[in-house]
Amino acid sequence: MATTTQLHLPPGFRFHPTDEELVIHYLCRKCASQHIAVPIIAEIDLYKYDPWDLPGMALYGEKEWYFFTPRDRKYPNGSRPNRSAGTGYWKATGADKPVGKPKPVGIKKALVFYAGKAPKGEKTNWIMHEYRLADVDRSVRKKNSLRLDDWVLCRIYNKKGAIEKQQLPPPSGVRKIECSEMEDEKPEILPPDPPYTAATVADCLYFEASDSVPRLHTTDSSCSEQVVSAEFASEVQSEPKRGSNNNNEFAYNYVDATLGNNQMSPLQDIFMYLSKSFCN
Repeated sequence: MATTTQLHLPPGFRFHPTDEELVIHYLCRKCASQHIAVPIIAEIDLYKYDPWDLPGMALYGEKEWYFFTPRDRKYPNGSRPNRSAGTGYWKATGADKPVGKPKPVGIKKALVFYAGKAPKGEKTNWIMHEYRLADVDRSVRKKNSLRLDDWVLCRIYNKKGAIEKQQLPPPSGVRKIECSEMEDEKPEILPPDPPYTAATVADCLYFEASDSVPRLHTTDSSCSEQVVSAEFASEVQSEPKRGSNNNNEFAYNYVDATLGNNQMSPLQDIFMYLSKSFCN
């Protein structure tokens, strides 16, 4: 139903009509099938489209766009209009405002577009002002007819002044993972594969003040901590000796060669603690 009329407007032309001008000079003439001097308002079925698709269908407009559109009933025998549109719906906000003095000739209603299915749609920044004639018989004129109004006039605009598309909310059951949840996840400390050395055992052992035997980090299904047995600890302590029994016989020294006489490495502290604990 969109019109492809080419407009020839003078330089500096601006279309900023008041509410009364829209109703009296445009909507009343349209409903009476009278000629409009400048066909600047397009005719479309507005409720078939999302609001962000409408600017491309308008004949004129930069930040707000005007349309003539029919309006249908929600129920065959009722007077409530059907507000479903595109991938969402229009929802009325505020009270109706009469247009015209002293006797109103039209009614102005403000609506907001919600993306998604009612009643859990997501509110957008798209606004519509709908103008309809006052004192019009809207009873059912034809059997099984859903037509409520042949024509209403609508002004569409975005509160932010931009043509923005609204993304639909995620389907039910899909939860977005927040960054804070990812930060809370800590990596598991896995025990190394055998053979075990002094360095790998030191990484897996930790001590508490109340413990007489060091504990070993594990990731078994019971989420419990296992205590290192004396047999296993003794195997770790008994490192092989270098050289023969006769020549250059010495035990493996865990003290860092670069340390002074009064300094001890962390590994030496651990194995001195192990030896004292098992001896007791």
